Order: sequence, then C-alpha cells, then structure tokens
Amino acid sequence: MLNQGLSLVDAVASLRGLVETNSPCNVTIGIAGDRWIATILGFLAMVLATVGGFVNVSVNRVFTMPGDKGKPVNWPIAPRLIDLSPVEFRVFKLIYNGYSLAKEIVKGYASKYGEAISLQAVERTLAKLRGKGIINSKPVGKALVYEETQLGRLIACG
Repeated sequence: MLNQGLSLVDAVASLRGLVETNSPCNVTIGIAGDRWIATILGFLAMVLATVGGFVNVSVNRVFTMPGDKGKPVNWPIAPRLIDLSPVEFRVFKLIYNGYSLAKEIVKGYASKYGEAISLQAVERTLAKLRGKGIINSKPVGKALVYEETQLGRLIACG
C-alpha cells in the first residue's frame, strides 16, 4: 500500500522501484482513484517515459478511468518530463550518486561505464543538465559543485 504521507518524489520513486525490480518489462498504467493517487500515477507514467529506455522499462499504455465509471480514456502518448541523451543520463546518475565535481564525474564515468569521457564533454553535459533543470551548481572555492534538483530526484528515482 502506498503511504499518502509520502512526498510526490518519494511516492513516485517507491512505485518506480517496484517496476524497475522487474525490468526488463512492459507496463500498463491505469489511472483512477483520488487526486493524490491519480497525480502519483500520472507522474510515474511521465518519469518512466523519460527514463524507461535507460532502465529497460517500456510504457505500453496509459489510461484514465473517468469518475462516472465509463470507458477508459487512453493517453495518446505518455509524455516525457525532459529529453535526455544516454551520456546526459549517465552523468546525471553519477551526480545523484554523489559525484559532485566535474573531475570526479570524469573518473566515475570511466570506472562505472567503462568508457572515457573528456572534462570538456562533461562540462558541456553539465551545462545542458542545468538548462534542463535537473541539476544545480554552486561555487565552492574555484570549483563548481553539482547536485540534483527536485525534478532531478524524480528522474533519478529517489
């Protein structure tokens, strides 16, 4: 049972975790119930549409049940919250997992993904991620420290 005391991010992350433990998989999301659960399920559909290709989850169908118990209304598509390239997703996941400096991300990328990435490529990617609103940066000494935003926590699953 989903705890209604959870924040939007935590509730979506909880459901997404259940889905991803069964990946690779295809999901159908039926949206019904009160506003809280309908909101959570709507965001779950959008988050899975955003990151599904990276976590082996495919959203086959999303539908809403009208309050009058009529026929289901299909969503024509499950919209993505943002578009991410594979490199952007990987760099973002590194930030979410505690890599906060560009130089750390370069090293972490090579060790986690087995591919080299240049500092310049990481800096370009970080600028794109800031522009998409999923990370923030703050100066600490001469360096910039990166962290995820609320939207970023939705994308990262936690």
